[in-house]
Amino acid sequence: MHILVFGASGGVGKSLVEQALTNGDEVTATVRTPEKFNLQHPSLHIRRCDAFETADVAALFADNCHYDAVASALNTNQGIKPGNDLQRMLSNIVPQLQKHRIQRIVYCASAGVDNELEGERGQAAMEFLRHPLADHRSAIEQIQVAGLAATIVRPLGLTHGTFSGNYIEAVQGIPAGSGRIARADVAHFMLKALHNDAYIGQSVALSGV
Repeated sequence: MHILVFGASGGVGKSLVEQALTNGDEVTATVRTPEKFNLQHPSLHIRRCDAFETADVAALFADNCHYDAVASALNTNQGIKPGNDLQRMLSNIVPQLQKHRIQRIVYCASAGVDNELEGERGQAAMEFLRHPLADHRSAIEQIQVAGLAATIVRPLGLTHGTFSGNYIEAVQGIPAGSGRIARADVAHFMLKALHNDAYIGQSVALSGV
């Protein structure tokens, strides 16, 4: 499988690239500064791309590039402030997927994006994160309106912990796990979802055990 990874320089994205290459996949990793991306592999293609720039994204699909699937591990610098970074980036990506008839996408969002966090603490967390969650929802809406074969990933608290491959999934609500999960394990699930059509159309929450 040839996977186009957006946000490849981040914690989840870089781990996804590494795991996909180990799995035998071909990967095109998009980064703003290729010289700072220190991975090398015969099946890895590194492309400079600012996803805010329509021309940059379009250029990824030139020269008869054939991607089987797309993974988005894009993040935002807006923190908890109002913003539309993710919506803007997906507004450049989604039309290219439609134009080039690429259906499969796995999008890494955040727990709370489905308004699924219960209880007083859950409601407080979603209120605190209301702006980034709204931005994720706007990005996801574009994917859904386009009719793409999507899997939405909803990790709980992200950590820099080592890869374990041991985590809990929940399609409804959130799993009864630790409430935290290593970025490498989120990447593991994203790769698994890309290779398993059973996850198409699902929104999956992830937690460490």
